[in-house]
Amino acid sequence: MPKQKAYALGIDLGGTKTLAAIIDITSGEVVASARKRTRAEKGQEFVGQRTIELVQAALTSANLSDATSLIAIGVGAAGQIDRKAGIVLDAPNLGVKDMQLGDILSKQFGKPVAVGNDVEVAALGEYIFGAGQGYNNFVCMFIGTGVGSGIVQNGKLYAGLSGTAGEVGHMIIHAGGRICGCGCRGCLEAYASRTAITKAIMAEIHHGRSSILAVDAEHQLKEGETIIRSSLIAHAIEQNDALVTEVVIEAADYLGYGLGSIMNFYNPDAIILGGGVIEAVNLLFDRAVNRARNTALTTPAQKTKILRTKLGDFSGVVGAACLGAQAAGYTFS
Repeated sequence: MPKQKAYALGIDLGGTKTLAAIIDITSGEVVASARKRTRAEKGQEFVGQRTIELVQAALTSANLSDATSLIAIGVGAAGQIDRKAGIVLDAPNLGVKDMQLGDILSKQFGKPVAVGNDVEVAALGEYIFGAGQGYNNFVCMFIGTGVGSGIVQNGKLYAGLSGTAGEVGHMIIHAGGRICGCGCRGCLEAYASRTAITKAIMAEIHHGRSSILAVDAEHQLKEGETIIRSSLIAHAIEQNDALVTEVVIEAADYLGYGLGSIMNFYNPDAIILGGGVIEAVNLLFDRAVNRARNTALTTPAQKTKILRTKLGDFSGVVGAACLGAQAAGYTFS
């Protein structure tokens, strides 16, 4: 007999966008969703209020009856998290520090709330309902405003000693290289994130290189966007734009070095890649995979699966809903 439908709300609080969705946690189906730009530059209070507004919008859109009320709320936030207390300790890409997000949402909506790292909960979503099904040891890596990963070990999320396991974006892949948002130099994130791709493209345009992105990208950044949309990057490559192709190839090579290092060190069953730019830009994915297989030791290079996410843009909200439901005592068979 199939399980009776049950619902939880998931929030993906990222540096670029915030997405809230009602999830049927018996199937992983997204029932309703709402999204807006995070606008981290407006400050911590604004980010909190925007999150509340998106939850309310998703609830209104889902039109759930009292009989099918939410089990819980789960959040994946782009930063370092105190999971027990539900606090976002430090999230540079969100402009947030020591934010008691669990308490804020619990008081506002009267539901149990669980808070985790955004990529960590996305890995949970892929494990239960996505590309991670059938793999008990894998790394789920997302390329976005930054570069982060979630680690599944023996069928469970692995957080590490200080709760910060999976910060692959801060592996040093170029000693003394580009400055990263974390303050260090040469981090993978400074070379392979969509933010890094945007900075490299715009720097070359400002130095006189031609590109079909010049007008669109300039306009987009003036409108307050912090990164060039993946669709624009993909279109430029399709049109054989030399500058964009060159920048993406460089980013893919560095991403491949990071993937190869993960394969050598952790030797996972699979590495699952996600994020809008991975989904939209085949050149980035294909070249990174090829570079990883040429970089890693022979055996892991041959045996480790490298896949795209199955849930795509909804990995985070599905995983966040699952995290909330688990914290509330729900078990996934």
